Amino acid sequence: MSKLGIIVPYRNRPQQLRTFREYIQDYLDIDYELIVVEQDDRNDFNRGKLLNIGFLKAEELGCDYVIFHDIDMLPIDADYSYVDKPTHLITEFDLPQGVSRTMFDGYFGGVTLFPSNLFRQINGYSNKYYGWGFEDDDLFLRCRENFIDLDSKTIKQNSKDQRSLFFNGKDSYVAVPNILNTSRDFTIHTTFTVSSTPTDMTEITDEYSIWSVPGHDFALSYTSFGNFSFQFWKKDLSSIAIPSINLPLGSYSATIVIGNTHDPKKITVYINGEKVGQNTYDTLKMMSSKYLYLGVGNPDRDKKQNWFNGSISSFAVYNKSLSDNEIAQLNTDVNKSLFEYETSENLKMYYDLQYVNGNNIIDLTGNSYTGYTYNTTHTTTTKSESIEVPIPYRKTGKYKVLPHKENGYKDGYWISWKSRENQKKYIDRFSNQKSEYQTDGLESCRYRELSSIDIDNYHQITVKL
Repeated sequence: MSKLGIIVPYRNRPQQLRTFREYIQDYLDIDYELIVVEQDDRNDFNRGKLLNIGFLKAEELGCDYVIFHDIDMLPIDADYSYVDKPTHLITEFDLPQGVSRTMFDGYFGGVTLFPSNLFRQINGYSNKYYGWGFEDDDLFLRCRENFIDLDSKTIKQNSKDQRSLFFNGKDSYVAVPNILNTSRDFTIHTTFTVSSTPTDMTEITDEYSIWSVPGHDFALSYTSFGNFSFQFWKKDLSSIAIPSINLPLGSYSATIVIGNTHDPKKITVYINGEKVGQNTYDTLKMMSSKYLYLGVGNPDRDKKQNWFNGSISSFAVYNKSLSDNEIAQLNTDVNKSLFEYETSENLKMYYDLQYVNGNNIIDLTGNSYTGYTYNTTHTTTTKSESIEVPIPYRKTGKYKVLPHKENGYKDGYWISWKSRENQKKYIDRFSNQKSEYQTDGLESCRYRELSSIDIDNYHQITVKL
């Protein structure tokens, strides 16, 4: 019979601790030890390090497997039995009003099961993530580095063998005439490859603009959160972002459909022909700009230029709102020219970026909307229909989330700048596919124990980090 260690990182939530203890005791009928590790100092909360400390206690108690468990998540319908591989236990949330949680393919936090031998193999969590966030992403990277058995997901790609324009993420861009009209319907369709995501720590977040009308940027971007986001502004200058799910670096098409004459007016975003989001608006606010830019938000700004690192294969504007079926057709055969579809009669502007004459980008529609390229080079893209990305194994599990103060990224700002530093730390490690697990983890977990309680199968350790 396997023995479970439930490890809970904790600070200053006494009511939730009482609730959690009572709830787990009533819920479980298996052999388990409940280990609460309390941080009692003025440092920013370090969830990963507290969980490492709890694991060391679980080893002493002879636990064959552990579950790293946030205190604000109560199981409604979840299976805590042994699994011989790292397994995430959440697939559904019961959320109180005012609390949000996002489920995504790579989510590895909240309630996560590990066989003890495998957690020891990867040397546990990093000890270096103070403040909210990214210690779980780092943990998953450690699993990948150590060839731990993981699940996978197929992500559709949209690339072909051709020449594309490469943007270096520093000073490369293309300027084309801005022909967008906020009183008419139009559709923007582009194909591109995201190569890397450098971090600028002078900014709150990183956006890498694939294309943009500058000002209050009307723009499609890839972000440091690993997703695509289309941002636009309403008449009162309130902004709306339509994000995609998290998607890895790779090759995609994006189609933005603007229904200015619809009732209600709406904007719809498609990635690789699949609808990812939609929102309505009263009046679309777009700043007057002579140019629409590819590969940058605005090259003339002193900061937050939002440079894009990757390649762009094509960019097109249609003078109508394309339908779901028409957009799906654009993604059936990446080798086709846009002129080979019925919607070609609605092309207002079309650049295939293998066609460059000096610094001039040629508008293939014949409408003479010549663009200009700056510091770009040609690169060769290769055909790819899909990529396999690792994701955690999951058991079906529903959890009730207790209300608490948000600690991460909220309303466009970080609650603590430490979380932004954590994001950069993780992005740097992920970019290099190196988590430092050999030197940062269980073997380097230093702390001072202030007190401990052991009552039957309940253990509470109070520590100073």
